[in-house]
Amino acid sequence: MLRFARRVRLTGTMKESEFIRLVMPLRDRMFRYAQSLVLSSAEAEDVVHDLLERMWRDHERMELPQHLGAFVMTAVRNRCCDLLRRRQADVRRLAQVKASSERVTESAAQRWEAREVVRRAMASLPERQREVIHLKEIEGFRTCEIAEVIGCDEAQVRVILSRGRAALRGILQKLMNDGRTTNTH
Repeated sequence: MLRFARRVRLTGTMKESEFIRLVMPLRDRMFRYAQSLVLSSAEAEDVVHDLLERMWRDHERMELPQHLGAFVMTAVRNRCCDLLRRRQADVRRLAQVKASSERVTESAAQRWEAREVVRRAMASLPERQREVIHLKEIEGFRTCEIAEVIGCDEAQVRVILSRGRAALRGILQKLMNDGRTTNTH
């Protein structure tokens, strides 16, 4: 235990023997303090181990502070605060990832549902309208190309396309209205 008698001002760099004699006895105190801050024995052990390892690596360059116990405990506190900040950041990041994943899953489910509604609506169109809408809207063909594919003139393609879109709009509105009444009851 560090007493007032050891609080004399030490000068110069720390030697190996001084490190062992002065710092190592503080290990249990450091652990208890770290454990009280991070609330985990394993994490407290990691904090103390990392801190002692760093102090050992730098012991030859390290100036001995006037109050070694206070210096070491401040270092423990700072390491624990860093650990707690990282833990909070990890929790926030995990929550963001989870929320994003839920939104993506929900969004994917909504897209699938919308595609299914459109697929059912398209299936209920007459074959010629379904074919023309598919070629135009899904495959991206130009009107003149569709005319060549189905063997008619462009004016007929535009008429079929217009009637098909109007029919599709009506079917989709009916399906959407039916879906709303189903969900509200």
